[in-house]
Amino acid sequence: MYCFTAVLAAAGMVCCALSGCTANGGGSNVPTVSRQALQEDISRRLAEAGEKPQSVTCREELVGELRATARCEVVVSATNSFEPIVTVTAVDGEAVDYAMRSAVSKSQLETMVSRLVGGFGEISVRAVSCESGIEGRVGALAHCEVDGPDVRVRRTVAVSAVNGLKMEIDVVAHR
Repeated sequence: MYCFTAVLAAAGMVCCALSGCTANGGGSNVPTVSRQALQEDISRRLAEAGEKPQSVTCREELVGELRATARCEVVVSATNSFEPIVTVTAVDGEAVDYAMRSAVSKSQLETMVSRLVGGFGEISVRAVSCESGIEGRVGALAHCEVDGPDVRVRRTVAVSAVNGLKMEIDVVAHR
């Protein structure tokens, strides 16, 4: 078994509140947090926690409906990126409260597994293909195929610990 810390901790990222309001297609007002406001809030909170990101890119605005989600790619460094899942926890007028939990995308997980397996010298890695990304909850699993020059091996990635946005993963060889 190999252990690898996937993302850095970011204190102060548990609950946030922003406000904004745009009209939806049905003519009624639905509060939203714009992509720009979400990116700025995440960047600010990471910087306050001592981790100034190189970039934060949100794919969509966060719609102010209970349990609505948005994803944002956070690049801390060339070797550390993650994709927190932002979930609306409450809406009060135009104020939208949300929480973030750790996750990595499929491509981010493939990069991590490649570095980990190759770094331990298990095999010379040519490519890694994972079935999915992985959410930051203990026990979450993802499966990846690792291609080397003369071998293809299957690995299971398991989340073994979560602390804020810090997620530790274990890469387990199939026997």
